[in-house]
Amino acid sequence: MSVDVPAALLSLQGVSVEADGLPILDEVDLSIMPAETLVIFGESGAGKSTLINVIADCVPFSGSVLRSDDLDSRSIGISYDSFAAFAELRTCDVVEMYSRLRHAEPNHVMAEQLRLHEVEERRFRALSAGERKRLALYAALFFDPLLAVLDEPTDGLDPMQRRAFWQLVEKRRSATVVVTHLWEEALRSHDRICLLAAGRVIGEPRSLGEWMATIPHRGRFSWAQTAAVDAGGIERFASVEAHGYMYLYYDDDRGRDAVLEVVKRNAAAYSESLVTLEDVYLLLKAKLDQKS
Repeated sequence: MSVDVPAALLSLQGVSVEADGLPILDEVDLSIMPAETLVIFGESGAGKSTLINVIADCVPFSGSVLRSDDLDSRSIGISYDSFAAFAELRTCDVVEMYSRLRHAEPNHVMAEQLRLHEVEERRFRALSAGERKRLALYAALFFDPLLAVLDEPTDGLDPMQRRAFWQLVEKRRSATVVVTHLWEEALRSHDRICLLAAGRVIGEPRSLGEWMATIPHRGRFSWAQTAAVDAGGIERFASVEAHGYMYLYYDDDRGRDAVLEVVKRNAAAYSESLVTLEDVYLLLKAKLDQKS
């Protein structure tokens, strides 16, 4: 018996973007499925903001972007990392303005969940970064868009506000794309995770468990790399240099003991941890860099 596979809500095929002759996105293939929560993780400079601008059709690109018949600019809500409004507008004025722009009634329940009622009479110029972020999220979500693309949505929010945001996402019945550089956010409620590095998508987006299964390593040692590394023995193990740190990986207890001898020879102080999605990203990105 055949199983109907839902068509993508939006699909990027071979999308590339250049700026001053330099590649920002490089042959990106990515599909967003109806009703899914997709997390796109990437470090600074990975091309996340440019990818959002491609989805919003705000930047020239090569390749193609295919949209379902139901998806147009009126059914997409986008929240950028920074949000701007006229300085003298009150929060309630911004809410009313977006209601008119979207031809939709204000969503008072969502406004209360995002605690906008606390600052409804405050002028935009007086809002804190976190308050502006909450207002930006409201503007992107209040009309229940078919596709919501949210850039660093929890940056500047306190833990309670982050929880409220993820509760909003979990209740949505439509597609939500969360773009972030925060590991802890990449591990929240989602269907698939897309890893973006240097303008390229690493592999196919997949679940956290599927990503963890792509590497054989169980744990790692790391230390601040303040001097040249004695590479004797390191070539036997997976290693990554990133952000001023050396990461050395092991697969089992026997491998751990051997790795530890190398670590002690190179570092006066070090830490040990189980592997996480961050390690998947670092290891696959290193392989990607080696092929470049």
